[in-house]
Amino acid sequence: MRLLVLHDVGDPTPTERWAPLLDAWDGPTLLPVQPGHADAPLPEGGNYGASDAAVVASRAMADAGWSGDWPVVVGERWGGYAGELLAMAGRAVALVLIDGLGGPWCGVDAVIADQHAWLHAIRQHATAWSSPAASPDPRLAHGFPTVWERAHTAARRAAITVPVTAIETPESPTPAVERAMRLAQFGGDSALREVDALDVGAVLALARQPFHLPRSRG
Repeated sequence: MRLLVLHDVGDPTPTERWAPLLDAWDGPTLLPVQPGHADAPLPEGGNYGASDAAVVASRAMADAGWSGDWPVVVGERWGGYAGELLAMAGRAVALVLIDGLGGPWCGVDAVIADQHAWLHAIRQHATAWSSPAASPDPRLAHGFPTVWERAHTAARRAAITVPVTAIETPESPTPAVERAMRLAQFGGDSALREVDALDVGAVLALARQPFHLPRSRG
């Protein structure tokens, strides 16, 4: 079975971080490094969208000849969002989402405040860099606002029928009270694992057995 790992936005060393999982997998693996991360060049125009990781991953799978023989997809945070897009397109046989359920749900005031805080952080860091050509897009350092539109998220997840495992750590942005509800939005079998720390061995075991998940409906 094949394995595709989608790292989080802003991860400065994705290859090194996920090497233990890739090395332990007993089949073909891919970890596409997203634009502006590690040694990968910045995206054209310096504009990075949340769905870009899915495009990069699709191209990497095509280049590797994986068309029609799709992988288990492990996605961390925004990499999990990209994994959901791939699953919607029929390009995944199972999803393992690490802190990837999104959240928390916010009202209008919180959304506006989050956007302002995000833009303020970009301005601060952008002015601190003396050589823009050698520096990453400031948005890559801060990720994206952690606001998910409810109706769109629910519709996207209802269309995903492959097995889904959500691994939630103490660093997850998803409030504990929302996790079961968010997981229940998926159209197929799903399971929630809450762990004290991310363990490569646990991720490996869950990714290797994606078709035997009990249906978890909070």
